[in-house]
Amino acid sequence: MHRVGFVFSIAAYFAFGGFAGATFASQSGHPRPTTYPLWAFDEIGRTCRDKGRLQDRDYCASHLMDQIVSDGTAAIPVLISQLRDTRPTKEPIYDYWSLTTAGDVAYFILNDLFTDSDWKTFNMPGLESLNDKCHSYAEDCWQMFLKKHGRKFVQDQWLAAWKKNKDRVYWNEEARCFRLYPRPKPHQISGNP
Repeated sequence: MHRVGFVFSIAAYFAFGGFAGATFASQSGHPRPTTYPLWAFDEIGRTCRDKGRLQDRDYCASHLMDQIVSDGTAAIPVLISQLRDTRPTKEPIYDYWSLTTAGDVAYFILNDLFTDSDWKTFNMPGLESLNDKCHSYAEDCWQMFLKKHGRKFVQDQWLAAWKKNKDRVYWNEEARCFRLYPRPKPHQISGNP
């Protein structure tokens, strides 16, 4: 009986220690995401299906997109890390597509987050190699591109562009997209505001 009490004491110690640690972590700031559940994209009422940018609330109602936007630039490397994820979504997230994967969704979100409010200006230089000419349906073009180059190529291109430009990226709330400063932001010197 004494042994059982000791085991419960140890279990309680770790349980409360874990709880205190979790509470402290949540109070110390917003934890950085490691992945997003892109395979379970949570559009509300099939609102994200037509043409438009996924971050535009009047076009696409999604708690996941709201989270990604609120995570700011911390979301970008996470999305890049998910570009090779081939888990299928519950259903395609775009109309007329037969299948989308978590990696596809990461690609769509990244492209939309760097597309300006005019829906034409793309704000991430260095990704020209991801624009093969294609005169077919969007899904066919995407599948042909992946067959020719592979998901690793897409991820490598995004990663290189991010590494080169990450110190210039900022969120423009009015345009609801990421833009780039003309040159890298100066790093703050310790002790200066």
